[in-house]
Amino acid sequence: MVKESFTASSPLEAYKLAIQKYGSIDNFKVIKASQYKNSDGTLVAQIEIEVDSDSFYEGMGISEEELLIEELNSLKSKMNKMKESLLTQDTTEKDALNKDQNIKTTAIIKVKDTLTDRGLDKKWVNYMLDPFTSTEVGEDESLLLSFILEELEDSLKIDHNFLKNSVHLFIGATGVGKTTTIAKTIGYILSKGVNAQEIAVINLDTFRAAANEQLNYHARKMGVEYYFAQNDTILETIFSNLTNKKFILIDSAGSAPYDLEKLLEIVKFHQKSKDFIGELQTNLVVSAGVKYRDLKNIYEHFSFLRVNSLIVTKIDETKDVGNIIAFLLETNLPISFISTGQNVPQDLEQATTKKILEYFIGDLKQ
Repeated sequence: MVKESFTASSPLEAYKLAIQKYGSIDNFKVIKASQYKNSDGTLVAQIEIEVDSDSFYEGMGISEEELLIEELNSLKSKMNKMKESLLTQDTTEKDALNKDQNIKTTAIIKVKDTLTDRGLDKKWVNYMLDPFTSTEVGEDESLLLSFILEELEDSLKIDHNFLKNSVHLFIGATGVGKTTTIAKTIGYILSKGVNAQEIAVINLDTFRAAANEQLNYHARKMGVEYYFAQNDTILETIFSNLTNKKFILIDSAGSAPYDLEKLLEIVKFHQKSKDFIGELQTNLVVSAGVKYRDLKNIYEHFSFLRVNSLIVTKIDETKDVGNIIAFLLETNLPISFISTGQNVPQDLEQATTKKILEYFIGDLKQ
């Protein structure tokens, strides 16, 4: 099977391009959908499909055999050039070059190992450190590490003003602690002097009865109004009765990547909500222990909802948060909160660069 992407102004238009090329939905499988802004700020949509190799090469107008021959010839040419370079280089010169290169890259290798041991993605680490090869910084392990930490500190974005938005939608994969996080967020808002009567919680999760009961319990315990929106009609009625609320927190159904049924429900709500309440902040809740690649898949899965902020849960259950740092740097998302335990509502901290790096680096500088 071969993967292929189609980009257009909307998901529907991208889907039409795939249909135009392969004739029918029966000839390919949609495996991913995302939305992003290009270099000029225009919002574009992209779908990724999976199609059998015969159909793919037929669509390109060339046979699989012709493509394979072309790749083999290119590879053979590169190998011949490498052999010629090695044969013409003097042995003494090569030994000296290799020795010098080994000395200059030892510090970089050590720092790379340190960073990857703490959870950073290897490809990301290489991208960060390879430019320092054969430089003065790259020869000093301590200086190199200090420089990288300063770069991380300058690059991480923090959402310092979570309460600037009145309406918050919480999204995330199943099992990350999203419902508990909302309960903790209620406690945080109350700690800022907001009256409980000024807060409302809406649950959209019609898939899990336990989520409804859990959030209802915590909301009522803290004196906050709680609503369960089983359909669009009920949701519209709820919103019409909440015009006097200062903060509205909305829990959505947990959705695993490629769980299209749940995703479509969330997307449908997100679109309709603008008619009811206008703009809202979308908070992606993720577990600190999730692998870097899975974080990227989760983010792409929810990208249609224009994620505004990240909340990290279960940070007390892992020693490696390099995956979170690499993810924050790649997506440029600000992080607002860190969940540090199971206690509601106490175990929720406002994120700071210092706190994140403390979790990440530990006693590395000692």
